[in-house]
Amino acid sequence: MRFLSHVKIKPTTTEEEINELLPAEQARFAELVEQGLIKSFYLSHTRDEHWSILIGDSLEEVRVAVESLPFYKFMEIEYTELVDEEI
Repeated sequence: MRFLSHVKIKPTTTEEEINELLPAEQARFAELVEQGLIKSFYLSHTRDEHWSILIGDSLEEVRVAVESLPFYKFMEIEYTELVDEEI
């Protein structure tokens, strides 16, 4: 199943908090890409919002993977299941 995730970083998150966790976030994100869970990623020009195409057997599987990201505690996330068949 494919999902679109729309992530906004909470406005109360400080640059210091982001910088502290950035290396761990990048490493875990790369693992999820390598595992095939994250297929594509689009970052806004303000860097406080992004969209991803995620692949998983269920929304629960996708959510568990996203919750493993160090930045998760700073995220507000919306998920939308996408149609897998060609139109």
